[in-house]
Amino acid sequence: MEKLQRLPFKARKAVFEKLEQIVDIAAMSKEDRMKYDESIKVYRDQLAMMEYERQRGFTEGYAEGLAEGEAEERLKNARGMKAAGIAPDLIAQITGLPLETVEGL
Repeated sequence: MEKLQRLPFKARKAVFEKLEQIVDIAAMSKEDRMKYDESIKVYRDQLAMMEYERQRGFTEGYAEGLAEGEAEERLKNARGMKAAGIAPDLIAQITGLPLETVEGL
């Protein structure tokens, strides 16, 4: 109780609101409590799925961005080599780009 009195008013209000929610849940009938618990489970499952999808999207987006960046870097290097007069077949061999792509630069 001493700790509660040291809290600012807004924090105390939040504590009492949370206690009120807990009491409301504890006062539910068995059937209502089961429905409540099921709704909480569904809610938490949805949060977990959204977090998984967010993480998966981040990972996939990162991999795609990395691949695009590598492809752009190879093209940039190929353009530089071509401007330096290096033979297209050697450029293709070094960069891993198709010979047609190198010739089209």
